[in-house]
Amino acid sequence: MKCPKCGYEWTEGHLYCDNCGEEFRIVPDFEPEIEKEMNETLSTLLVELAQEEMPKLEEARKDSKKGRLAGKKRIRNGWIIAAILFCIFTAGVGIGGIHWYRNYSVPYQIGKAKECAKAERYVQAITYLEKAHELDQGDGEILFLMADYYYIQGKDEPAIYTLMEIVREEERYPEEDLERAYDKIIAIYSKLGNYQAINELLLHCSDDNIVNAFQQFIAKPPEFSFVGGNYEEVLPLKLSANTSGKIYYTLDQSTPDENSEVYTAPIFLETGEYTVKACFINDYGIRSEVVTNTYTIDVLVPAAPEVSVYSGDYYEPYMIAAEAAEDCTIYYTTDGSDPTAGSIQYTSAVPMPLGKSVYKFIAISEEGVASDVIIRNYQLRLQTDITVDMAVSNVVQALIHADVLLDAEGNMRGMSGHNVYKLNSVMRIGENGDYYIIYEYYEDATGIQTRTERIYGVNIQDGKACRVTYDEEGKIVLVDI
Repeated sequence: MKCPKCGYEWTEGHLYCDNCGEEFRIVPDFEPEIEKEMNETLSTLLVELAQEEMPKLEEARKDSKKGRLAGKKRIRNGWIIAAILFCIFTAGVGIGGIHWYRNYSVPYQIGKAKECAKAERYVQAITYLEKAHELDQGDGEILFLMADYYYIQGKDEPAIYTLMEIVREEERYPEEDLERAYDKIIAIYSKLGNYQAINELLLHCSDDNIVNAFQQFIAKPPEFSFVGGNYEEVLPLKLSANTSGKIYYTLDQSTPDENSEVYTAPIFLETGEYTVKACFINDYGIRSEVVTNTYTIDVLVPAAPEVSVYSGDYYEPYMIAAEAAEDCTIYYTTDGSDPTAGSIQYTSAVPMPLGKSVYKFIAISEEGVASDVIIRNYQLRLQTDITVDMAVSNVVQALIHADVLLDAEGNMRGMSGHNVYKLNSVMRIGENGDYYIIYEYYEDATGIQTRTERIYGVNIQDGKACRVTYDEEGKIVLVDI
């Protein structure tokens, strides 16, 4: 016997074709041609029966003596004909019912698909599901089964295409089917590493719940805290993104990429014109579109601070003072970096450090506009034989003599840690002369140092150590240890 679908020789005892998977039907599908043939056969049978019985009935009329026998025979033949017609009708209804059930019953198609899938005949299973989908295009479960069978075979693209029908025709399906379809599509794209496709899918999704559920896959353009335009104040421009990742920006009109500046803090736009371009790249490497804003800032730039001590070499200590306009605040640095509003705020004159030092000062107005930076370079050399190490040692020895310390290591009674002494600056104290200013720190058993309130001074000429305090008017007072 050969397969009616592909012509392949059918193996005896098998229920399905080994070549195409076609099912061997003991009761064949009911087709219109079969129905026509059945009707023609029934019509012929009825004609033949009628032709066979007509002479007998005619003979019965002529033979009056045999009337009763002919009547009985006629009744009997009528019953036979009725029985035959009933059997034919019943068979026709049965065959028609089977034909309808197999071709127009969604549960039958799904059931056969699951049977095939259980036997790992996924191609045939999908064929049944395609027929079921033709009969009921609003049943999402059919598409989910079909996508699963594609996925099991490693056919990711057909699986995605099948699920996309639910996305494209979302009005046909309930909300839970739509969410489930997005979840499965995104899972397949994630497995493939195609995060850009996920981004595009979600950017075209109109369901806020679904978009929020998969926010981490979306790379929307950064949002600016100020719209582009003209401003008469300094703008602390902030950039924000919809999820975790990095924002890259440029101020030179070039297109931002991974090599551009990474946004970490507000961008202060002062007087001038700025073109800010930014893009966002999320943790999955998905890049957003570039967004551009142009700002024109027109504000008054304050004058730079006036610093009392000019750059140069010095052989005696000076206090460095700075002044600026009343509505400005002065900030400074000593590490070579340019000062900002986050640098050390200047409140009073600072002592010139021993050795080389670099001071940078800036004035920032109430509107946040910064002045030019003022730079001062100093080198202080003291004309003395008393070194810093000697000054520190003199403080320690004076405290041992005063029974404050137990030894030169700074140990004290009842304390697990010890004291450490460090030079802070050199200062001229009125008519008393120039002094090393030394701060005291307490170092605990873990090595952490905490500054105490005690300050000591050592005269740079004679090396005498004393305690430095302040009177009620805030003036420095020297006290013997």
